[in-house]
Amino acid sequence: MRILSLDTSFSFFNLSVVEDGKVRLLHYLDTDRKTLQNLPKVLEDLSLRPEEFDAFAVSIGVGYLTSLRIGVTFMKTLAYLLNRPIVTYENLYLLGRFTPIEGIRIPYIKVSRHVFYRVFSEEVSEVRVYKGENLEGTGITLKAFEDVSLGSRRLLHPFFPFSAYGGVFAWERLRENPEGEDPFGIEPLYLRPPA
Repeated sequence: MRILSLDTSFSFFNLSVVEDGKVRLLHYLDTDRKTLQNLPKVLEDLSLRPEEFDAFAVSIGVGYLTSLRIGVTFMKTLAYLLNRPIVTYENLYLLGRFTPIEGIRIPYIKVSRHVFYRVFSEEVSEVRVYKGENLEGTGITLKAFEDVSLGSRRLLHPFFPFSAYGGVFAWERLRENPEGEDPFGIEPLYLRPPA
């Protein structure tokens, strides 16, 4: 199974090609151009033809809502038009699940002036907005957000390719549920109603 995975959570974006659970291509782009300007051009430059993929995966956040909406809409449209399954993933969940450390993990990301987090202990919490509460465990984030510190310890990833981990996650999910998700029900992660 060949999956095209896209993450447009922030001003940069990354896409990956995952084949049979292995990452075959990771492309990262940080530019001043808008996400919608970049997507078709990057696919063309990398000779990636959506119709040659068996499935699609896309990040639903957390992140900047405009770029997330563009990425989600783009991938939902491909999945619908090509009649392919689609799987969503959420970046805080990926940070917590794929960071191999023991104990309580607190993946977090700063978006504008808000810090969003989850707590991985015996169970995984919902996404929350940080409001100064005391959190015990290892905070996990990207070096880009090192100005914020959550948890009693901290682990900074210099880079975390969400699309690659998301593609592997989607491959696992599609093995369990080959139909994927309903494209019409997929929306970016909103923690408050959209304006």
